[in-house]
Amino acid sequence: MQVTAHPAIRSAATVVLLRDTPAGPETFLVRRHGQSGFMAGATVFPGGKLDDADHLAQTQGRTSQQCAEVLGLTDPELAWRIHVAAIRELHEEAHVLLARDVQGRLVDASVVAQIDAALADAHEGHQLPAGKWHEALLEADLFLALDLLVPFAHWLTPRAEPRRFDTWFFAAVQPSDQQAALDPHESSDAFWRTPSETLREHDAGGAILLPPPTLHTVLQMTALGPDVASVIAGLAQGGVGPCVEPHFEIATPEGPAIILPEDEGHPEHAAWRKETGLPPQRSRFLLREGRFSLIRS
Repeated sequence: MQVTAHPAIRSAATVVLLRDTPAGPETFLVRRHGQSGFMAGATVFPGGKLDDADHLAQTQGRTSQQCAEVLGLTDPELAWRIHVAAIRELHEEAHVLLARDVQGRLVDASVVAQIDAALADAHEGHQLPAGKWHEALLEADLFLALDLLVPFAHWLTPRAEPRRFDTWFFAAVQPSDQQAALDPHESSDAFWRTPSETLREHDAGGAILLPPPTLHTVLQMTALGPDVASVIAGLAQGGVGPCVEPHFEIATPEGPAIILPEDEGHPEHAAWRKETGLPPQRSRFLLREGRFSLIRS
C-alpha cells in the first residue's frame, strides 16, 4: 500500500527506543519543556522535524530506494532524510547514536561521549543546529546505521492544530554498550518505563502525560510480548500501513475527542474503509481533565 507524503506540512520522525530488563521491555521517554512550541509538557518518544542540513549525512545499511520501500513512499530522497532525522533526533534527545565507523563497527559509549563533547558548546538556546551535528559526525567519519530503524507507523497532526507535522514512527534497540540519558537542552526529564507502567501513571493522572500518538503506541506495546524482539516484531507486523490523520471534534456527546479514521465519526471514514477494506470500529481519544484516554469498541 502506497503512503503519500504531505509536502505542505513539516515532516518529522520519532524513535521508540527499547531495552530488555528483568521487568520486561522498557522504552525511553522524554518530557518536553514547558516552553516547547509543540506539545509542551507532554511525555513523548525522542523525535523532531527534518532539517535542510540532513542531506549532509553519510549513511549505510539501507539505500534511499530501500528507505522509500519500507516507508511506502514514492520519493526516495524524502524517505532517506526521514531516516536521517530519526537518528539525529534520537541522539540529540537521548544521547544514543545509531552509527558505525569506517570498519562497520557500531559506535560505543566512548565514541558517543566524544561526539557529545564536540557539540557541548554548539547549542543555540534549546536547539542544536542540525548542520553542526552533521559536521561533528562527518569529522568523526561516522555513518548513520539506517538499517537499525524499524518503521511501523505514520501519523499526521489533526487539521485543528496550528502547527502540523507528518511524523514517521520507528522502533530501535538501545545498543548494549550505550546508555540513554537526559539532554536538558531538549527536555525537562527523561526515564525508562515499561509500557504497562507508563500507561498506569498516565491513567492515574500522574506526571506522565501522553498525547494520542504516544498513548496509542504504548497501548500497542502492552500486548506485544515479554521482550524487545517481540515488541518490535509486533509493531512492525504489516508494515507502516496507511497514514493516520485524526480528526478533532469538540462537540461529541462525551465531550472533546480526537477521532481515528476507522471510527464512523471521522469525516474521511468512508475513504479509509475503501482504502483498507476493514470494518468500522469505534476508536477515539476522549479528553478528560486535561488528558486523553482511548475508547475502542
